[in-house]
Amino acid sequence: MSLPTMNGVARLIDDPELRFGAGSGKAVVRVRLAFNSRKKDPASNEWIDADSFFIDGKAFDQAAENIAETLTRGMEVVVSGRLKTEKWETREGEKRSGPSLLIDSIGPSLKNATAKVTKASGSGQPAVQSARQAQGRASAGDPWSSSTPGTQTSAQAGWGTAEEPPF
Repeated sequence: MSLPTMNGVARLIDDPELRFGAGSGKAVVRVRLAFNSRKKDPASNEWIDADSFFIDGKAFDQAAENIAETLTRGMEVVVSGRLKTEKWETREGEKRSGPSLLIDSIGPSLKNATAKVTKASGSGQPAVQSARQAQGRASAGDPWSSSTPGTQTSAQAGWGTAEEPPF
């Protein structure tokens, strides 16, 4: 049998936490995700929150480093992974368990943001640049540059449109 899979659009509720294994030096990132079915009611023109699902996601090695370099709190992401039950023991010795997502693929949602994709060279370089980083490097003579380098709209920051409040 294999683990059940999960695909969806979520919002990061914290910045990714990158750590390295004490013995192995292996990179591990923890990403706290919120999936919710928030919708705008056309009659009242107000946002309505339905069910929300919160889960911690984990990724390893180069993917972990790319995620930590690229994603930030509040960004809307498209994520795919396998659900797993994590088990741990508290400091008081109590046994606990909860769901976790082993991330196979994750990236910024381009619904309300832009991103410049660059292939990782294997030297620790990120696989995706945020719009903020890409704009900071845009040349002044670039006729395709849509804004002044260093400036950023709320949509480019990953917060959605001006009428959509941050989650």
